[in-house]
Amino acid sequence: MKRFLLASLLLGATCPADDAFDVRLVLCQIGKPLGDEVPFEVKPMGHDAGVKLSFLVTGQNLVAFKDDSVDIKAFTLGDGRQWARTRSGKPNYEQESFSKVGEEGTIGSFTVKFPGDLFGAVEGSTLAGSITAITASKSEEGKVELEVGDKTLHEVGPFEVSMGGGGGLFGGGGDGTTITVKGDHQGVIEVVAMDGGTKLDGSGSSWSGDSKSYHFDKAKGKKLAVTVRYWTDLKEVAIPFKMGPEKK
Repeated sequence: MKRFLLASLLLGATCPADDAFDVRLVLCQIGKPLGDEVPFEVKPMGHDAGVKLSFLVTGQNLVAFKDDSVDIKAFTLGDGRQWARTRSGKPNYEQESFSKVGEEGTIGSFTVKFPGDLFGAVEGSTLAGSITAITASKSEEGKVELEVGDKTLHEVGPFEVSMGGGGGLFGGGGDGTTITVKGDHQGVIEVVAMDGGTKLDGSGSSWSGDSKSYHFDKAKGKKLAVTVRYWTDLKEVAIPFKMGPEKK
């Protein structure tokens, strides 16, 4: 039954967003609420109550999808219920974090989650909404020399760059090297740190507000040559998308 449901949704979900982008539903995951009587270790791996709808976007010059930018205009379930808003009019959905965009900027994906027991109600449903994509096609790079331990801010293009705290994925400890970039970090393509003639390996990044910290292996030298590559023509584009049952 669920195989037929997914096939029906997938076949009916391709739609031209505009002249530049196409959006397709590629995954429908439905989880039934299990309650507290089912312990965590017994729940199926990856179980999550509600429905998750994942969409694939194809086009040009994609950089990222803006956080919390999904706007669901309507989600009519197969039984006629309206599920885009709560009874008080609040959004009844959530855009999942960590949307993905491929290196070439021609393909990306995002996921929208709705709560509730929707088994048997998603088949035959219709949905209409939009998401804001960040696009760019032109880039530049700037370079700066940083002294290990010196947290002075240096201008690099539209950013301010400095040495941060310790390394590691969460910036803790003193076993690594951290470089902090302040500004619209969605425009950053890459941060490269050279310790003499050695390129430091990265170990993840973390961010808060307009500051993003890039973590690297511990530097052996006292100075680092840092290169920041960034987009210069970022803009936001609203991409509409739809979902509907298979046309017969």
